Amino acid sequence: RRKRKRLASFLSGGLAGGTVTTILYPLEFLRTRLAMDIGNSGSNKRYSKHRYQYQYPRGMRDVFGSTMQMDGIRGLYQGYGIALAGVVVYRALHLGGYDALKHDLLISYHCNNDSNNNSTEDLDLPLSYKFLAAQVVSLAAGTICYPMDSVRRRLMMQACVLQHHRQYRNGLDCFCKVWRQEGWRGFYLGIGPNIVRSVGGALLLV
Repeated sequence: RRKRKRLASFLSGGLAGGTVTTILYPLEFLRTRLAMDIGNSGSNKRYSKHRYQYQYPRGMRDVFGSTMQMDGIRGLYQGYGIALAGVVVYRALHLGGYDALKHDLLISYHCNNDSNNNSTEDLDLPLSYKFLAAQVVSLAAGTICYPMDSVRRRLMMQACVLQHHRQYRNGLDCFCKVWRQEGWRGFYLGIGPNIVRSVGGALLLV
């Protein structure tokens, strides 16, 4: 019974993450493109009244329009495959892993305190133990899934680029090229802020 409950936790977490990603992925794509908007490079940089000229000065409308013109609706889902795999694994580990670890800590804590209650349903953990479980799970899930997130962002940044100018054909090609050219470090660029952010994810779980 407990194994079925754990499996259900992992599956429900993964399916929930996959559903949300599928629905909201275009918005995540637009957000990433705008966050990475560094305008024109090199000597083509333009300034207007001493202000930097961005590539998408009108925000989401410009990103959406240029993407639809270049790639159609598929352009809004650049990197969707690897993103879906990553978020399913992440949510399964994050939510399902938290339930599993919390249950193990619950048994260990009350065994050490000589609890006579044989059922864990009526028992509870101190807040510090819950936060410890949530922090461990958040760090583990974030670190394991970060390479897939890195690949997703690289694929996103290829949108609105002509096919023969794109560096990566798909997620697998991106993974192989990053591994050959940059090694494992290439998959973990920017993981520091992600680790700090995991504290927030742990608080939400608790």
